[in-house]
Amino acid sequence: MFIKTSVVPVLQIAGAYVAKDCVGGLLTFTIGEGTLASGMTANAVIKRMTITDADVEDAVLSLHLFNASPAPAAKTDADECVQVAADLAKKIVTLPIAAADYQDFAGDSIASYELDVPIVYDGKDIFGVLECTATPTYTAVNDLTIHLIVELR
Repeated sequence: MFIKTSVVPVLQIAGAYVAKDCVGGLLTFTIGEGTLASGMTANAVIKRMTITDADVEDAVLSLHLFNASPAPAAKTDADECVQVAADLAKKIVTLPIAAADYQDFAGDSIASYELDVPIVYDGKDIFGVLECTATPTYTAVNDLTIHLIVELR
């Protein structure tokens, strides 16, 4: 079974982000309630990650994915992304997003990655933190959308 889940981070528009900032705060990718019975786990694979950018910033970013919510300091929009030791056990993967991977269109850009990231899925959400490595300045709070395709096996 394939599940598509999307998140629109709420972005600051009052100035540029700086390198190492969290972009949009904590992201919650809902896989779907009721996909597993209580207490069950399943093998799953993150198959694709796509980011659409309605501002054509084409920012270099890193998407950090976790199987449980990371510490509060790691998820505040426009503050430094801090990953504490306790979060390391929760981390699934970091997905880099390169500026050269975006395809620009008239008013939007998109970067898409085919993946094969195995995870053990326990019926709960996947959490993410988006980190920038430069200084993007977005013009609308909803300029980014991140999509994940997850296959439950």
